[in-house]
Amino acid sequence: METLRIVEYYTAALMWCGVYGIAFQYVSPRLSLCLSKTYRQLTIGQRLDWNIRTSSMLNSLITGPLSVYLILSDYELGENPIWGHSRGALHLLAVMVGFTMTDMLNMLYYYSYWKYMGRLEYTVYIAHHVVVLVAYMSCLTIGNLPYFAVFRLTCENSTLFVNTKWLLETKGVSKSSTPYIVNGLALALSWFVFRIAVIPPYWYMVYQVYDTEQYNRLHALNRYIWIVACMVLEVLNIQWFSRIVKGAKKVLQKAKSNQAES
Repeated sequence: METLRIVEYYTAALMWCGVYGIAFQYVSPRLSLCLSKTYRQLTIGQRLDWNIRTSSMLNSLITGPLSVYLILSDYELGENPIWGHSRGALHLLAVMVGFTMTDMLNMLYYYSYWKYMGRLEYTVYIAHHVVVLVAYMSCLTIGNLPYFAVFRLTCENSTLFVNTKWLLETKGVSKSSTPYIVNGLALALSWFVFRIAVIPPYWYMVYQVYDTEQYNRLHALNRYIWIVACMVLEVLNIQWFSRIVKGAKKVLQKAKSNQAES
């Protein structure tokens, strides 16, 4: 890729890193203190989590819908999924890189957040962020695999409901209440649609381009990063989905039992 374009995309990534950093450090704490009584009662670790999730919700609202739009409307992505150049797609990846950089830096900087999350979950999140950064920064640097990278970004459409679930629980909303049940069902459905059901078509697309001229132009390291990163994300998504389904079953069973008692 041309040097000027690389500079353009990484400049955009740094700009978005700053936007999400401001949202985390200044906007979310101030608005939350003014608008939420719950926020004032949280521990330091919970406040950090609250502000990180607020930034994450902002990112999901930007990258989720735009990724679906690009997959459906940007013909260059579909016609040349490995080497097709799309400024819109690469700028969208820059948004995700900026957010992921900010999110990981916050996790690494605040020791109280590590204590709050626990070693295992913290390690999983850091591993997830490293995989995302390596994969998407490779796309920004070389300009390859834009279709597949944007395809992966559609999973952000479920992130909004993940964070809403946490906020509802933190605010003490009953798990048998309508908002909690509706959000839980939306979470399970969106996670299935954008992270599980897309697995077969995604890997079918990989199969279609395998050993083609486009594929063989990829450096061996880029092929390795692409395949391994996606396989790691599939494992994490399937693991998390099993936990979501178990949680949804518990909530529905509790709601049914409450209705039967009343």
